[in-house]
Amino acid sequence: MPKRVLIISARMGAGHDGAAKEIAQSLQSHGFEVEIRDFLDAAPRIGRFLEKTYELQLDHAQWSYEALFRIFASFKAIKPPIVTIFYKIFFPRIRKWIKELDADLVITTYPFASLVLGRARRSLVRPMKVPAYTFLTDFSVHTMWVDEGIDEYLAVHHISVRQVERLVDKTPSVSGPAVSSRFKNIDKSLAKQIREEFEIPTDQAAALIVAGSWGVGDLKDTVTSLADAPDIFPVVICGKNKALFDDLTKLNVGKVVGWTERMPELMAACDVVIQNAGGLTANEAFAAGVPVISYNPIKGHGLRNVIEMEAAGVSLWAKNRNELIETIHELARNPELTTRRASQVFVDDPARVISNLFTGTEIPRRQRSSQPRPFVTSAKVAFGSIALVTLANVATNAATNEVNIASAAVATPYAYLEVPMTSATISNPQVIRMLATTGIGAVVSGPLALEYPDQVRNLVAKGVTVVNGGWPINSGIRLLAPIEGATKAEKILSRITGETNLIYSPESILSSVDLAWASISHSPVVKAYGLENPLLFKAVSGRTYLIPTEKLTSSAALVEIKHVLTALNKQSFTILPFSQLTPTDFATHVQ
Repeated sequence: MPKRVLIISARMGAGHDGAAKEIAQSLQSHGFEVEIRDFLDAAPRIGRFLEKTYELQLDHAQWSYEALFRIFASFKAIKPPIVTIFYKIFFPRIRKWIKELDADLVITTYPFASLVLGRARRSLVRPMKVPAYTFLTDFSVHTMWVDEGIDEYLAVHHISVRQVERLVDKTPSVSGPAVSSRFKNIDKSLAKQIREEFEIPTDQAAALIVAGSWGVGDLKDTVTSLADAPDIFPVVICGKNKALFDDLTKLNVGKVVGWTERMPELMAACDVVIQNAGGLTANEAFAAGVPVISYNPIKGHGLRNVIEMEAAGVSLWAKNRNELIETIHELARNPELTTRRASQVFVDDPARVISNLFTGTEIPRRQRSSQPRPFVTSAKVAFGSIALVTLANVATNAATNEVNIASAAVATPYAYLEVPMTSATISNPQVIRMLATTGIGAVVSGPLALEYPDQVRNLVAKGVTVVNGGWPINSGIRLLAPIEGATKAEKILSRITGETNLIYSPESILSSVDLAWASISHSPVVKAYGLENPLLFKAVSGRTYLIPTEKLTSSAALVEIKHVLTALNKQSFTILPFSQLTPTDFATHVQ
């Protein structure tokens, strides 16, 4: 007798329903009997209120939606009573659904349903006996997605795993997104025909602008941002938002489309997809092999999805109009910058993973551990201890502002280079490849390491030398900076990478206090010189130079790195790998 599965979704946009539908169809092909129910129908009046409130928040008061996210994340004591209230309101009907279907398994694709099912599983009075699984539809996982009572979690990407582990004592299985095969098998040879049908010029880069089935977000700003770009043609999908359709049509910019069932064809015809929430449409674009750009993300889950997607290297986030236009141009020319990584998110069939979990079939899963996993690097950092700086040296340094401990170990002029990593560059494969092949150091701050631990490990695994960038200092007492910054960041980076004795390259001006701290802690510290104009600077042999990329997109950062390499090459400088820094090169010419 086939096993029966109840899938609980919610009509909060098309993302949750879309994932539920695809999982249901795939489970049926695996021999399961499946029914889908809407969580909001478990308490119709409250459900309609939640639906309308959510829509109004996204459309007119995103600040309130963001505020709720922050409150739930910051005040954990609020969650239990809210979960209990939702459990008492919604679970009685859900229990009837389970009994009517005689379900063997319940799966949900909606956060509040996940909380209710988890609460039901761990209830001391009449606990739900049927196992409950949660399919996490988003890259970003917040506290209102998870509950200790849920038996299994399925994540669309590895970047979500650690987020779940921070919230509950569970390690999700990574199944990849649940996306229709219509997007995986699009015929791009029909692009010209589809462009003609939708009146999309063939001599311009077509940007497909989407905002989910509800058409929420500042699409008007996105469209007007491209209005004066002569080589870009916006194609806007308004979903079921008739008011938005009418409003954008009046602009007479690009092509405005209402609700359509032909998204696969439109994706095949366009060069890029511009989205603002990181939901189902982004996953569909990944499947279709179309590069994704995030712009004007909606607050709350939209913003956090955008951050995590860029960190995963599957999309780029344009922060302003100029970046948007530049990113469209770049991805239209080189779509593989993101599509190659995006195609790798489809690691498995969610239904197969669910079936294996339910039947107890062994599936590979990362083991949860508090210890960092070992990584083999092609460029291990090996340093001797820095020479002790005595109190007399510190006093002299404070007076003269210079420490002379540099000596050239290379006959020709030489220099070291480092790049401050950002959320845009830390997961970009081209940037990583550039750093690995040139030996340029990757400066990672403590907060960045905490936010992107897997990306930091990937840097080390690819042979990039990770440099301790310290921690932003809140204290006005400079004496406390090394303790607050360097030590804190070093512990985090060492735990993540497995590396010890990392080079410290402070963001601020290197001082005698930093040298004293380095001496006491036996840690190497290096002064990096900034480059106001990478094309015109005159290099000094033995110095370390910081390439200014903090405010640049990943593509612009690559250009900046190449400019510096070109300038040093013209001055006959040898670029030594950062991993070869020796104690005599540390703390040179302190300012």
